[in-house]
Amino acid sequence: MRAELIQEFQLLQNSRANKFADELADKILSSVDAVNEKVLSSMSKRGNMLMLLEKRLNFSTLRKLRERFFKP
Repeated sequence: MRAELIQEFQLLQNSRANKFADELADKILSSVDAVNEKVLSSMSKRGNMLMLLEKRLNFSTLRKLRERFFKP
């Protein structure tokens, strides 16, 4: 009887520990996912801005070269 009670108590402790560990892991994973989303979003915005800047730079450079070498 005593061994059964000890075993039942150990099972209860393990169950509570697993529940706590799962909740903690969920909180950590959700915060990590939120940070990853913000980082990816800012990197995407920065990449888009750089692409637009490069596009404008190329057009302005081509325009200047065309005006310089192909005068009408």
